[in-house]
Amino acid sequence: MNLESLQNSYLPTFEIALKKAIEFNLSDERNILEKAINYSVTAPGKRIRPLICLATEKSLTGSISVGIPIGIAIELIHCYSLIHDDLPAMDNDDFRRGKPTCHKAFGEDIAILAGDVLNTYVFEYLASELPKYTSEKKTIDGIKTFSSNCGIHGMAGGQVLDLKSNHSTQASLNQLQQIHNLKTGALLKACFTLVSTIASEDKAIHSTMEKIGHHFGLLFQIIDDILDETSSLEALGKSPGKDAMQNKLTYVSLLGLDGAKKEALVHKNKGLELIQTLPYSASELSTIFNYIFDIGVPNVH
Repeated sequence: MNLESLQNSYLPTFEIALKKAIEFNLSDERNILEKAINYSVTAPGKRIRPLICLATEKSLTGSISVGIPIGIAIELIHCYSLIHDDLPAMDNDDFRRGKPTCHKAFGEDIAILAGDVLNTYVFEYLASELPKYTSEKKTIDGIKTFSSNCGIHGMAGGQVLDLKSNHSTQASLNQLQQIHNLKTGALLKACFTLVSTIASEDKAIHSTMEKIGHHFGLLFQIIDDILDETSSLEALGKSPGKDAMQNKLTYVSLLGLDGAKKEALVHKNKGLELIQTLPYSASELSTIFNYIFDIGVPNVH
């Protein structure tokens, strides 16, 4: 199995549900927000986060149900974060997923508001969808945990730490991991933990999924740092080389390119070991782990 076969299996159904979720059917001037949201959400991407949600549920139950709305929610939050991350006051990028960024296509004012809409709508969406699959208590607990993953104790807080970081001789691996456990890892970990909390009553499974998500989040960020150093605009879909230009603290700036690759291999192997303990076939999760590793560190296993 490879990522393409996984995408072909899951994404047609997922994309239909995703597009339906962002149909606001506005007839007044607010429809520019709907256009900006649609432009950003439907931009071509690999949909790694929804694929993790679906593969996680499959590895725990052998079937797919709640992974779709959770995958949609996480993809929408991810998209909001990209819209805001690309703004001039943040990472100041002109391209995302191979297209002009939202603020380049619609202006900064509409891009900010499009991100604002996604960031709030997600919780309205989850409050409507999760009760179809689980109890009221699990719905409330799930939304509370997810909001923490997105806010000051998660993605937004990590973004601040990243913005304020810079490569220096005093920087440490622990400091870097703290940044990326929040900035990148919190939302990626939610793909594993939110699904497992809803799909399983087994607390040991919840703990295992949290550990898998931790290793995947770090693997993903290390590979992102490697690709920023080694890839091209065409392959990356966004401007490469920005980390070095901004003197950012990254795995490459801290450990060197070879050291970053070795660190990525550690987290890939630890994640794969944990995946083998899951109750159903988890080959789909292994495929995602291997794919992310291979795009940054090809021909090493």
